[in-house]
Amino acid sequence: MADIDPKDVQARRPPIAIVGMGMRLPGGVRSAKDFWDMLVEKRTGHGEIPESRYNAKSFYDPKNPRQIRTRHGYYLQEDPAYFDADFFSISSADASMTDPQLRLLLEVIWECLENAGETDWRGKSIGCYVGTFGEDWLSLSTREYQHVNRYYVLGTGAFALSNRISYVYDFKGPSMTIQTGCSASLIGLHEACQALYLGECSSAVVAGINLILSPSMTKTMSANMVISESGMCRSFDESADGYGRGEAINAIYIKRLDDAIRNNGPIRGIIQGTASNSDGWKSVITAPDLLSQESLIRAAYRNANISDISKTAYFECHGTGTATKPNVGHSEGASGVTSVIKAVLSL
Repeated sequence: MADIDPKDVQARRPPIAIVGMGMRLPGGVRSAKDFWDMLVEKRTGHGEIPESRYNAKSFYDPKNPRQIRTRHGYYLQEDPAYFDADFFSISSADASMTDPQLRLLLEVIWECLENAGETDWRGKSIGCYVGTFGEDWLSLSTREYQHVNRYYVLGTGAFALSNRISYVYDFKGPSMTIQTGCSASLIGLHEACQALYLGECSSAVVAGINLILSPSMTKTMSANMVISESGMCRSFDESADGYGRGEAINAIYIKRLDDAIRNNGPIRGIIQGTASNSDGWKSVITAPDLLSQESLIRAAYRNANISDISKTAYFECHGTGTATKPNVGHSEGASGVTSVIKAVLSL
């Protein structure tokens, strides 16, 4: 069996260009400019849980493990019920039964494609990778069996999130929803890059979604003591006592760098390499394994053909329990794309 030359492997991993970005983040952020202004001005989207989500006061008791520890977090300012169904040729009955995450994602992907200068996407080999975390809409939809109807299967299943995007936009490339916990949207980015390397698609939308529509997940996290009582993230701070849950709907549009240059489109940032692994067995499934994380970082650098890690000028961290991304909170399944967008803006 012949040895594999690392240079040959790298040649099959051409640089990937980020050509478009769209987002809805806490603090009224609806564009890259909004996000950058928030970061520069050191503002946050931290606030009380909106009444449009659920009545937090009725579930709040920091001393009771069966209740939620906090009445605060990082929430979108808009009401997720609002949606321009006619714009997407969706009936009002269908829209009313559709996961609000999908409704917002339809809008954000439109803005992402506009940001990329794309106008001719229908029928093209475009991949769609959606990372998600909770299933609040599914949980809410199963509480009244009398209201379950023919829209239920496509309106509540996580699989439908990516499939409906591909359907509405007429994307012909791979389409998948990824649920790997808080890494979901970054795993989606990794998979999208692999598809571009293999020629399975000509470009791809990579999205992350996280809307908090019920107290159920926050209750569970409160019982496990991973939620801060203040609902606030405190990065690298000794007073960190968990993290603040955050909402986010975001998307990036990527293609091979040579294609982006040939198409004379905008290039927001360049991905030199990605990597993916798992911790395997350890004493606690929810705690990160340091050696596995080190191995993953080194693999990503090898795949990017970067030999000297010490020359890295900027490193975007993702530390959940010790709190991270204090401007917009920890958006769980969507947090990876949030960090990618932040890194692009920083560069």
